[in-house]
Amino acid sequence: MVLLALSPVEEMSVWIARGDAQTAKTGLTLALEAELDRFPATTSLYVKDLKTGVETAVRADQSFNSQSVIKIPIMVRAFQLAEEGKLNLDERVTLRRADLRDGTGVFQYADLGLAPTVRDLILQMIITSDNTATDQMTTRVGGVDALNAWLERSGYTMRMLNRGHEYRRKLLARLDPRLAGITAEETTGLQYALSDNPVFDLYRPLFTGERAAWLDVVRSPVNRRTQTANQLKLMVEDRNYWLGDINAREIGRMLEGIERETIASPANCRTMRTFLQRQLAGSRRLPHFVDVPVAHKTGDSGNIANDVGIIYARSGPIVIAVLVNGVRGSYGEAEDRIGRIAQLVVSHFDPSTLPAPQAELASLRAGPSTSLGAGAAAQSPDRKRVIQPSGYKPTLSPLSPGSLVGDTLYLSGSTGGDPATGQLITGGFEPEMRQIMSNVQTVLAAADMTLSDVVSVTAYLAEMSDFARFNKIYTEYFTSTPLPTRSTVAVTALARGARLELTMTAVRSR
Repeated sequence: MVLLALSPVEEMSVWIARGDAQTAKTGLTLALEAELDRFPATTSLYVKDLKTGVETAVRADQSFNSQSVIKIPIMVRAFQLAEEGKLNLDERVTLRRADLRDGTGVFQYADLGLAPTVRDLILQMIITSDNTATDQMTTRVGGVDALNAWLERSGYTMRMLNRGHEYRRKLLARLDPRLAGITAEETTGLQYALSDNPVFDLYRPLFTGERAAWLDVVRSPVNRRTQTANQLKLMVEDRNYWLGDINAREIGRMLEGIERETIASPANCRTMRTFLQRQLAGSRRLPHFVDVPVAHKTGDSGNIANDVGIIYARSGPIVIAVLVNGVRGSYGEAEDRIGRIAQLVVSHFDPSTLPAPQAELASLRAGPSTSLGAGAAAQSPDRKRVIQPSGYKPTLSPLSPGSLVGDTLYLSGSTGGDPATGQLITGGFEPEMRQIMSNVQTVLAAADMTLSDVVSVTAYLAEMSDFARFNKIYTEYFTSTPLPTRSTVAVTALARGARLELTMTAVRSR
């Protein structure tokens, strides 16, 4: 990441020997490779600055389970068919119980008989990743085979492999072979039963007689654990259980077509970009740490966290696709890492978007070999710098949220106060601790660090009876090994009547 602040024109190329051949890698590529190498998952990335044409790719042609990212091709094809007069975007579609699909989306929770337009279906397929809408739109573009034939004709190797209810049925059939031939409606009902979703009440009349035994199958504690284990393993490793097969480069090319208005009419491309910009999922991914608009689409499962889109940096639009399968450890931290990758990309092409403390940090870390000027190069790398995240309300106490000396960050003790208001969070121990962890991660992020960089924690508990609860929540956040060293002590009182206070030390590991 040392070349973070360089522009594409100024960037130095680094030569890495590979046997007898040599491959030129830009500083941005090396920085992104380093980020992906630290990712506890299988990852792929494609970036293209549409203004300059500069591309960066890391394993960008490798196949990944798309999950809901495959909904972008469905959207594109739907608008193309509308232009050809083969699809009426204003047509209203009445949703029955047989049409509903579990998982993400809002239509499953509406009263039966709701009649959205086809345009509404496309919108919800994107902004809430609605599975009911997706299945409806898959039918309206001709089904899986027709969609894949169009992709092939258009020069793409990406494919939709299953409808959502199809791979769910395959997973259920591993619990009991009798479930291999159930309908889409029965599959959806059993998914609600498996997860104890109240929507199952709508499906209860389906499961009488011999079908009643199916409920025992999916509600068995052993089978529930087996189902979760199968999902985590097979949806990453076995294409038979994938929703779609994509690679980062190709989905990036499709996004470029939307942005450049070459894949459909200008009006429909503008509508698609608007839908992508209205995205309600994945706020902790590509948009998390940037202050510019992002049009994007996520693709999720228990250990899959994809995000692809267009970032509208001040320097111009940037296509980015980050595919993440097989997440190990904290899912939230994996999402934050995607956000950090986006931040790195934006700050590379448009350094003015960095908050002031991070801009200074980037300049200091760039070193004398860059074009940042003699002033930056002359500063000592061990100079102490205050870390004060933007939007973080300055405390009345005489302290700084963090102090960065070289690669070591010293964090002040944090109680469960809202950094925007300065007020202690209500609700007791757990809300306070989760607020503390949010505060800590904000300070770490402002120093370009994460929880995995923390090396030491000191905990102060107002009541030692909270120790077990503290450990339980603590292990949700600290999942990387080795774990930080830690001291936990009981105190008679904490400021503002807080139940706990944490202080930490972090050392940058990259």
